Amino acid sequence: MTPKTRVYAALRRESADRAPMWMWYHPAWYDRFRAAFGWEAEEADTRLGNDIKQVHISINREMFRPLAPGARYTDAWGVMWAREGWYNQVVTNPLSEADVTALADYAFPDPEEPGRYDALARLCEVYGHDFFIGADVSGSIFEPCYHIRGMDRLLVDMLEAPEAVAPFLDHAADFTTRVCLRTLELPVDWIWLGDDVGGQEAMLLSPALWRELLKPRLAGIIAAVKAARPEIIVAYHSCGAIRPIITELIEIGVDVLNPLQPLCPAMNPLALKRDFGAKLAFMGGLDTQEFLIHATPDEVRAHAHALIGGMGMGYIFAASHTIQPDTPMENVLALSETIGAK
Repeated sequence: MTPKTRVYAALRRESADRAPMWMWYHPAWYDRFRAAFGWEAEEADTRLGNDIKQVHISINREMFRPLAPGARYTDAWGVMWAREGWYNQVVTNPLSEADVTALADYAFPDPEEPGRYDALARLCEVYGHDFFIGADVSGSIFEPCYHIRGMDRLLVDMLEAPEAVAPFLDHAADFTTRVCLRTLELPVDWIWLGDDVGGQEAMLLSPALWRELLKPRLAGIIAAVKAARPEIIVAYHSCGAIRPIITELIEIGVDVLNPLQPLCPAMNPLALKRDFGAKLAFMGGLDTQEFLIHATPDEVRAHAHALIGGMGMGYIFAASHTIQPDTPMENVLALSETIGAK
């Protein structure tokens, strides 16, 4: 099987030669792979068994923009980022001090920004015949708005002034919809939406507030995407404890859920598979917070085999977050050995 047919088989609950896999490596890993094996980034992904080629085309790409330590950068959204540790962090929210009435007039970036789709177009051209191609259009609504406003201010606005914040959320949803529809002009295999609405112990906002202000807009994006290409797969990413909204994600058209952080309450991947697997495919579930960092390679192999076996069809083997730079190399290699990569 090719990587593409392997992923499609899993999503259709059909048998495949092995479980499909996509491990999302922090960019620092590609320097390590190059130093250890002479592999460039795309070769490393292939050799390690990744079946999916995916690229960011919205605001979350800014987290990984190459910056020198301590350097600062203002993106097209007006958000200032600084390199702090392994990631770029937001240091200035452009509307943090503005009155809530100013949110409706904030100018979002141009979906047709020159170069936005170039890397995705190249993936489709070079790898699209054999590999499953993903277009990452996260953050989709909540994340860009809290980067612009500041999370604390946005949450207060959503509680105290939902009518005033509604046009701001609409602008974000419209931007994401337009990016998705432009993306569908390319032969991508799925649209990857996402907003981190879950924390380590609970959702960052109440399920009721999510239902009132975020769910209808996410539903609108998905409806537009599926109207444009009915067969397209929609994947959705949210870190954290989001079990209270999973049924509703299925209801509005999400096909695949990621990343299944097993240390969060009620997010055990096997339990999620039992309760929702008839209508939802899954991707993730391998803990990166504790297990992958501290386990032995043999423990990694055994756990990976158990996870793949327990999840069965409708599952893409993946970690619960980015593979962090402090993960032992031997554990990373053990993951690819589990699924038979060379």
